[in-house]
Amino acid sequence: MNKRPVPAGADTNTRPYAIFFSYLAACLFLTLYVVRKLLRNYVVLSKSTTARPPPRKYVLLFVGLAVSSLGTTWYYMIRYFRVSYKVWMMWRSYYDLSDDMMHWGLWLRDTSLFKEAWEIAIVGNARYWWTHQIFFFACALGMALEQKGVRRGIRHTWVFMVIGQIVAISFATNLFLIALLLSPPAPPAPSMGGAHKRKLMGPWVINFIAIFATLFPAYLLADESYWHHKSFLPVLLIPHLALLVLPLSRAILPSKYFREDDVGFMENLYKYLWGATIFGGALLFWRVTSLAYGYSGFWGTLSTLLEHPAVSSVGFDTVFCWVTWICWWMVQSKGIEGPEGFVKEHQDSWDNVGATSTTTTTEVDATVRRR
Repeated sequence: MNKRPVPAGADTNTRPYAIFFSYLAACLFLTLYVVRKLLRNYVVLSKSTTARPPPRKYVLLFVGLAVSSLGTTWYYMIRYFRVSYKVWMMWRSYYDLSDDMMHWGLWLRDTSLFKEAWEIAIVGNARYWWTHQIFFFACALGMALEQKGVRRGIRHTWVFMVIGQIVAISFATNLFLIALLLSPPAPPAPSMGGAHKRKLMGPWVINFIAIFATLFPAYLLADESYWHHKSFLPVLLIPHLALLVLPLSRAILPSKYFREDDVGFMENLYKYLWGATIFGGALLFWRVTSLAYGYSGFWGTLSTLLEHPAVSSVGFDTVFCWVTWICWWMVQSKGIEGPEGFVKEHQDSWDNVGATSTTTTTEVDATVRRR
C-alpha cells in the first residue's frame, strides 16, 4: 500500500497533549477536591469530644475499594489507549509514519476515543452483558446522591457524578459512601401542621426522568440495529447528560428551587423510585442476559471480560460496583451509617467544613440542609 507523506504541520503533539492533560487534570482536581473534604471531615470528627468517626475498619474498607477500582479500571483504560494507537498505526493511517516517534496528533485527529471505546464495549451481546450494568449503577449513584447526600449536608453532589463519568462509577460511589460515613446524620423530619399543603412536584421528578433517560437508552443499545447506526452516539450520550441535570442544577440555581418541606413523604417517594430503578435494571439485565447466553453461553460471556481492554475497564467498573454496594449493605446492617455520638452542638463545625454559607437553626428545622 502506497502511503502519502505527512502533510506539513499535521503531525503535531500540541493539541493531543492539551486535550489529554486537560482531561487528566480535571480527573485529578475533582478527586483531590473530594479527598480533601473527606480528610477535613475526618479531622473534625477525630478532634470532637462528643462525636467520633465510624469504626476505622469500615472507612478503610471503602478506601481500599476506591483505590482498587481506580487502579483496575484505569490500568485497562491506559491499555486501551495503547491498543487504539497501535491499531491506528497498522491499519488506519494513510501516511508514511516513522516508528521512532509518537504521532498522537494524527491519531487523535482520526480517532474518536470516547465513541470507539464504547462501541468496543457495547457491540457484541456477550460484551454488552458486562457493560450494560454500569448504566444501572450510574442510576443508583444518582439516586443516592439526591436521597442521602443532600440531606446529609454533602455539598456539590455534581462532583461525584462527574467523577463517575470521567473516571469510574465504582470509584465515585466509594468516595461518596466514605463521605456518608464521615458526614453528620440527617436532621429529623420536621412535623407538619394539618394545614400544610403537600407539594408533589419537586426534584424527584427530575430524578425520575433521569432514571428513564438512562435505562431506556441502555435497553435500546442491546438492539443490534443501533450498534452501527448514526444514532448510536446520541443514544449513548443521553444517559451521560441526563444524570448530570439535577446535580448541576443544584450547583447553579438557588436552593429555594429545591425545597422539600415534607421530608417523610419524600423518603417514602424515594422508596418507589428505588423500586422503579431496580425494576428497570432487572428488565434490562434479563434482556441482555438472554441475548448473551443465546449468543455465547455462560463461559463465552464470562471470557469476554478480558477480551479487550475497553471491555475490561467498564466490566471491572461493574464488578467493583457490585462489591461496593454489597459491602455497603452489610455495613448498614450493622447499624453503621455515619459518625457515632454526633450531637447538634457540633453542627457548626460541620458547617465550616467546605461550607460557603451558614444556615440558621430555624432554616435547618424547616428545610433539608444543603451545605
